[in-house]
Amino acid sequence: MRSGDARREILHAIRRNLAQGLESSPPDRGSAPASSPPVPLSVPERGDVVKQFTEQLTAVGAQWTVVHTEAEAAAALARILTEADARRVVGSDAPLVQHLLQAVGNDLVINQLERLSRDELFVCDAGVTTAQWGIADTGTLVLESAREQSRLLSLVPPIHVAVLSTRCICDSLSDALGRVSVVSHAITFVTGPSRTSDIELTLVVGVHGPQTVHVLLMEEA
Repeated sequence: MRSGDARREILHAIRRNLAQGLESSPPDRGSAPASSPPVPLSVPERGDVVKQFTEQLTAVGAQWTVVHTEAEAAAALARILTEADARRVVGSDAPLVQHLLQAVGNDLVINQLERLSRDELFVCDAGVTTAQWGIADTGTLVLESAREQSRLLSLVPPIHVAVLSTRCICDSLSDALGRVSVVSHAITFVTGPSRTSDIELTLVVGVHGPQTVHVLLMEEA
């Protein structure tokens, strides 16, 4: 079996099993199978999902800022990086990320991912990406490899700033998986800062990944 066929089969199996689990849930929490086309949320429904998402972001230790325009997003990004004393920043290849970094100013050393060695990436202070989806149930970001080069940027620098449209916030994991592109060879799930309790069961943040995760929520009409 070719790798592409295997990947599609695995995603299909995950969606099928999640859909079966949802069908067995109590009626008041029922929803369409995960393989169904996503139904656009009305404005009030989207507001409820965004509220739940931001509450979960806070619960898992992530920070968030609501913005309405690219100019507001650039200003918020500049504030986040300045307050963190970040000097070396690397951005993904997403056009929106590139626009925001260009607008931030000249006080930062802005690096292109494709021009960095692995060692150089490890000395960057912040990585800036978009997120393709958000999961309201858990405050999780979903990053797809087929959409942008972002995986290392979200895992290596001590600060990860992600830009997410509020239109792309899903209710649950099954909903998000139903929207993920099957051509993505890697899907990264980010739920707050990195945590570990490997040593004496003491919780430590930022050992295996970012110490800070900040989400810029693009509120679109």
